[in-house]
Amino acid sequence: MRQDPPHGRGPKEREPLTESVTHTVEEARMLIPGVTAFLGFQLVAVFNTAFAQKLTRDEQMVHVGAMFLTLVALLLLLTPAAYHRQAESGWVSQGFVNLSSRLITGATPLFALGMTLDFYLLVRAVSENAALALVTALVILALTVVLWYGTPHVEALANFLRR
Repeated sequence: MRQDPPHGRGPKEREPLTESVTHTVEEARMLIPGVTAFLGFQLVAVFNTAFAQKLTRDEQMVHVGAMFLTLVALLLLLTPAAYHRQAESGWVSQGFVNLSSRLITGATPLFALGMTLDFYLLVRAVSENAALALVTALVILALTVVLWYGTPHVEALANFLRR
């Protein structure tokens, strides 16, 4: 839990514990369908004939690695529900919010890497140009880092630069 108020503009107030739990669970619920759908597409790709024809054995293993990262991300996102049901059923705690936040935060970079690796393979298979695939995958990774991890800190950076 943050001890100091966030850097965003406008009025601020501390969130009650029950709302924190609700928001944390909703964040996981928002991510789970997207990660699950992506994992499904990754699984289907393996059984497509183009998978064996267009990708080298090493590239196929990169895809398996991307699937592994996506699956671990999904497991991290599902863990708060399993934890709450078994350890804190009928209760809410700041510990649950903290654990869930760490699990969700840990899932997103794994999902980002899984998407990036598979985007590389997609562009490489379609264009047959490894350099183009690498550049576009790095652009996707950079955009993900900026949007998912940079954006939350923009206001803090702006405040720091104003001093």
